[in-house]
Amino acid sequence: MGKIIFFVVLVILASFVWYFVKSKVSNAHQQVRDRAVDGNFGRALTAGPATKHLSMMGRTLTLGADPQRAGELITHVATSDARVTDVRPEQGSLVIQIDGSYPLVRAQLLPDRTVVGVEAMTWEMGFPQGASVWDRIATAIGQAAAHQGIPVGEGSREFAKQEPAVGEQEIWTVRVA
Repeated sequence: MGKIIFFVVLVILASFVWYFVKSKVSNAHQQVRDRAVDGNFGRALTAGPATKHLSMMGRTLTLGADPQRAGELITHVATSDARVTDVRPEQGSLVIQIDGSYPLVRAQLLPDRTVVGVEAMTWEMGFPQGASVWDRIATAIGQAAAHQGIPVGEGSREFAKQEPAVGEQEIWTVRVA
């Protein structure tokens, strides 16, 4: 009988601990999202678990090469990643789709350079989705460009939350100044 009472007390205590830990993590994620929505992106980047993911999603690359050469390099590198589901040309750019929808990466093919970065992303489970995939692709593009002697510069972007329709995913797009 003593073992049963001990087990019941242990289950009850574990439930309280689980609830406390879960609420702390959820509060941290909510705080990061709220700070980013309020335009305080700098504080959002230093506010807990989503820090790494936000900085990865904001990463941009600028390749100093003609559009055809840069486009071929980006297409080759992106299509070699298993999580990239589509690379398609659009007017003056290449669109890279990861996991069928988001994050949406666009390479702007300009006459003197190409700028590659995440244009839109989803925010689920407390952090932006696809950050590690984009970081891996960006690193591979940078390494391949450097190997071919193409100058590579890195930059960053900020994002703003778009108001979703009822039942839709939370989508963030590049903040335009």
